[in-house]
Amino acid sequence: MTATGHAMSRELDDAVHALIGHRLHTHTDHDGQTRSGYRESVYDEIRAELAARTGEGGTLRPRSLPPAWVEGLDWLTTIDTAVAQWWPDPGPNDGQPETVRRLNLLAAHTWAPEDHEAIAWCIDDLEHWAMAGKALLEPVRRWELVAACPACGQTTVHRPDLSGEIVRQSALQITAAGCGCQSCHTRWAPTHYHLLAAALGCEIPVGVVE
Repeated sequence: MTATGHAMSRELDDAVHALIGHRLHTHTDHDGQTRSGYRESVYDEIRAELAARTGEGGTLRPRSLPPAWVEGLDWLTTIDTAVAQWWPDPGPNDGQPETVRRLNLLAAHTWAPEDHEAIAWCIDDLEHWAMAGKALLEPVRRWELVAACPACGQTTVHRPDLSGEIVRQSALQITAAGCGCQSCHTRWAPTHYHLLAAALGCEIPVGVVE
């Protein structure tokens, strides 16, 4: 395998791991001690959450949750369908989901140079799915600023929501990580929030800046 082939193989391994590999997790105990450990993969956590919400899992989550988690189901269906097309043979049943087995076989395969373009597309999809899955599991708290963007003057934009329906949203969206305009894509760091608020003549939402 060429150097380029080795690099692509590593990228594919990393992308597969980001989706189905265990994740390093750091948490602080009640006594204030910071400890590190591992948590389930993004793929397994969403499968477990989906099963819990539909009453099919063995977790101890309350069953008063909505009976369907559309975003999680769509995410899982998209991945399972695509990966089955990439690698139709799931291999021997070792107790893992078929998609996990397929991805492990995909990552272990030696790819010819003529396959590299297709594998690059797979890597992009895997990375996107991993990021989208993390956003589903740990949604970022977001607020809308009902004001015109200082950079482009837009107040609202029309964008598809999670169900694909076009809805109107405020152009300025703010989180603890930054404020961005969905129209011109100008961004402001949290360190500039007070100046931005002063320019807009509004207050910063509680919880955005400590």
